[in-house]
Amino acid sequence: MTHATTSQPVLHGSSPSVAGVRLEVVDGRVTAGGRRPRAGDGLARELARRVDPAVGAAAPENAIDVDQTQTSVIVDGRYVVKIAGHWGACDRATVLLSRLADAGCRDVPALAGQVGWEHPVHGTGTLALVSEFLPGTTDGWTWAVDELLAAHRTGGTDGAGGSGGVAGPEPAWAVELGRAVGRVHAILAGRGSAGAGARPEPEDAPLERRRRAERLLAEATRDDNRDDAGADPAAGSAAAARLQNRVGPLREALTSLADRPPGLAFPLHGDLHIGQVLRDPAGRIALIDFDGDPQLDSATRWRAEPAARDVAHMLVSLDLVAAVAQKRLGRAEPSLFAHAERAGRGFLAGYRAALGPDADSLLDEGSLPGLRAEQLLAEVRYAQRFLPRWRYAPDAVIAHRYPSTADLPEEPWTPPPSAPIST
Repeated sequence: MTHATTSQPVLHGSSPSVAGVRLEVVDGRVTAGGRRPRAGDGLARELARRVDPAVGAAAPENAIDVDQTQTSVIVDGRYVVKIAGHWGACDRATVLLSRLADAGCRDVPALAGQVGWEHPVHGTGTLALVSEFLPGTTDGWTWAVDELLAAHRTGGTDGAGGSGGVAGPEPAWAVELGRAVGRVHAILAGRGSAGAGARPEPEDAPLERRRRAERLLAEATRDDNRDDAGADPAAGSAAAARLQNRVGPLREALTSLADRPPGLAFPLHGDLHIGQVLRDPAGRIALIDFDGDPQLDSATRWRAEPAARDVAHMLVSLDLVAAVAQKRLGRAEPSLFAHAERAGRGFLAGYRAALGPDADSLLDEGSLPGLRAEQLLAEVRYAQRFLPRWRYAPDAVIAHRYPSTADLPEEPWTPPPSAPIST
C-alpha cells in the first residue's frame, strides 16, 4: 500500500448527508444521525469509498472493540476509518501522519487519505482519516503483557536467566520499539515545510514545565480526599495513603524539571503509551493515534514539546505493563518491574540508535525522572476523572518507584481481581 495521501475529498455545509446519515456538530461533538458514529451505519464505508472508489458499496464494517475517544471502524478488511468524535479532534493527526507519509515512514499504518469538512460555523477540519488495516495485530496492553509474563515464567528476558535484578539482555521487541519511535521522531523533528520541525524552546520552558507538573500533583492529592475517589472506597483510600506518603519524593523529581536547560521542541505523538503500539504475529510494530493527549484541550495538544516527553510516557507505560501483568497473575510480583526495567533500557538503546548523532541534541535524558513522575500523576488523574478501576496500575508503579515517608499508615500494594482493561 502506498504511503502517500491519495485522496482528500471534502464535505460542505452544516449538515451534509453521507450514505443517508446526516452529520452535524452539536456542542462540539460530531454526530451521525443524532448519535455517535458506529460500525454498521454505513458512514465509515462511504467515507472509505470517497477515498478509494474500489471499496465495494456493500463492503463490511467491523467495530474495533477497545476504549476510543474517536470512532474507528474496519472497512472491507483493508482500511481503518477513524471518524472524529469532536470537531477538530483529527486535525492534529492529519498533519503529523501526512508528514510521516510523505517521508515514506513504515512505522505507522499507511495513510490512504482523509475526508475534510468545510463547515459554515466551525471552518475546515478533518472528519475522518482512512488508513491501512493491519490484520492480526493486537495493542500493547495485550502483547506486551504477554511478553512480560513469558519472560517472568522463564526467569529472564528472551530466555535468559535472572532473579529479579535488572541484569540480563534487553528484549528484542523493546529495542525495535525504541527504533520505531526514534525514526518517527527524526521525521517529525526534521526541518520541513510550513515551519514544521524542531525549534529551540523559550528560556522559561523548564520552569513552566515544573509548574504544570506541580499543579498536577496538587490536583491528584486533592481529588484523593474526595468521598467519591475510586471505584472501591477501601482501595481508593489505600491508594491515597500510598500517594500521600510519596508526595515528597515525587515533588523532588518534579522540581528537577526546572534545573534542565531548554531543549528542542517539535510536534510529538503526544499520547505515546504501549496501547498505541500494534504488533502483528510476524513482529511488525506500528504506532497509531497521533491525536495528542485526550486530557488536554485542543490548543494545548498542538504545543510543541521536547522528545523526552514521549520517551518518558512510553517508559512509564512499560512500568504499567508490569502492574497489569501482576493483576493477571493475581498477586504482587515485584520482579516483574525488573523485566519492565530491562524493556525500558532496550527501548532507550533502540531509540538512541535510530537517532544516531542527533540523539544527544534531541533527547535530554536528565529530564526523564521528572517527566516520568509527571506522567504517573497524569495516569492517577486519568483514573480519578474517567476510569477509577485503572488506579491500581499507577498506584503500583508509584509505590514501587518512590520511597514512603510512612507518615500515614499504609498497606502494601496488591492487585485487584483480574479483568481485561485498556487505557
